[in-house]
Amino acid sequence: MSRYPYKNLPLKKSEHNNSNFKVKKTVRLGTDKAPAQITVQTEERKQELANIFAENGWVSVIKVDPEQDENIRDLEILQNKQSSAVSTKKANRNDPCPCNSSKKYKKCCGA
Repeated sequence: MSRYPYKNLPLKKSEHNNSNFKVKKTVRLGTDKAPAQITVQTEERKQELANIFAENGWVSVIKVDPEQDENIRDLEILQNKQSSAVSTKKANRNDPCPCNSSKKYKKCCGA
């Protein structure tokens, strides 16, 4: 019997998927899955807000109810969001680099 019983076993290769990182996707406000919920008091105000949503490509559900206060909180959130392209993905040292150089992060952008 060999002193090292695991000596001749094949080594497993680590599996790196081409999608680089798996991140939980959050539902963004103003999309089909999460439309902005707006309540207004008049039809004129509804048309005014519908035009704003159409210009920006946001999806909304606008409800007209004269007895409720106007609620445009979701619209304010969408307008105040900065449209920056900041990535929320954080690469670890041994992950493939997010710049798609096919190098490890520590040898490429993390150096």
